Amino acid sequence: MTAVYEISVQQKILRLMIILSVTLLSPLLSVADAASTLRDGKIGYVMTDLFWAVYQTPDGKEECPSGYNDGPREQFEKLFPEGSVRTVVDTQLKQESETWHPTDAPESLPFLEVEGSLSYGLNLDGEIGSNDFTHPNGEQGIDNEVYRAVGCIIGFRGPDGVEVIFQNKAITDRRYNRMMIELSGVDDLSSDEEVTVTLYRGMDRLLTDATGLKVMSGGSQRVDMRWGAKLIRQTTGKIVDGVLTTDPIAEMVMPWMNLSVPSIHIFRDMRLQLNLTPNGAEGLLAGYADVDAWYKQLIRNDSTHHLSNGQISGISLRKALGRLADSHPDPETGANTAISTALDVKMAQVYIVHPEKDDQAEIISH
Repeated sequence: MTAVYEISVQQKILRLMIILSVTLLSPLLSVADAASTLRDGKIGYVMTDLFWAVYQTPDGKEECPSGYNDGPREQFEKLFPEGSVRTVVDTQLKQESETWHPTDAPESLPFLEVEGSLSYGLNLDGEIGSNDFTHPNGEQGIDNEVYRAVGCIIGFRGPDGVEVIFQNKAITDRRYNRMMIELSGVDDLSSDEEVTVTLYRGMDRLLTDATGLKVMSGGSQRVDMRWGAKLIRQTTGKIVDGVLTTDPIAEMVMPWMNLSVPSIHIFRDMRLQLNLTPNGAEGLLAGYADVDAWYKQLIRNDSTHHLSNGQISGISLRKALGRLADSHPDPETGANTAISTALDVKMAQVYIVHPEKDDQAEIISH
């Protein structure tokens, strides 16, 4: 019995020594990680998660006190109640036609916008207006009208909304969506007055663990110079307390494949705000989304079946997007063509493999 007791004490001492060693060495390991991933002042990150930033409470009462919006099925029952005279042309085909060819006709059914005052996002216009949101951290002047439009639609609410599930899965699975950034001129990941930020599309699968579900850092990505050359953009930024904030990019085209249908989003005055580590980056992508491209992406990727499962009425949502659009007015009509938005983004550190110099494309800077 004595021998067993002595071994137990030794094991406890050994465990304590291991814990102390890890605690003392952790800062040194972090410095070593940063040094190993920074090569010639460069570090790359690849997107692993990307979705609209939706502030939500567990029961939705704070942001959606009136409840959630009806989808196509629920609206159909209200518009064409059982027992009324109905034809396929005047009901199903009419609704499907208006989904694909939206009109400016007034909404015939109620649409529930977010009523809460809190939202994730950035102050895109540098102003604090009466219609702006407040960030949960207390920052005022947050511009995120996409959230006002989709925040009370079940399909856009995590973690089980159909849009959330399928889009995040597509980001990981589809090389079409393989967007990444490279920081150059970096002296220190915690503080740097000016760095260059270049956006590329990669062309390789992501490095994952044995499950295939968790993306790991340390993989490599070749730059797509064939189909992705026109997507390359470059801007500048600065790092303060480990947070990268970029200057706006006038126009960013973002590949967006969901449910195997290739499409795009167009973001104007797009900028990034990311918490950086040697192994990854996490934060926001924000700007003004082109309304027509936003809506076209939705209905191209989602069939009526998927829209119905998410209680997403394309007809009602398109009217809301046009009504809430807050930037880039059309020079002829004066109607705003873009809507403020923010997306939650996560990235894993990656080694970006560039082509030979002769194959380099012209980079569009901000």
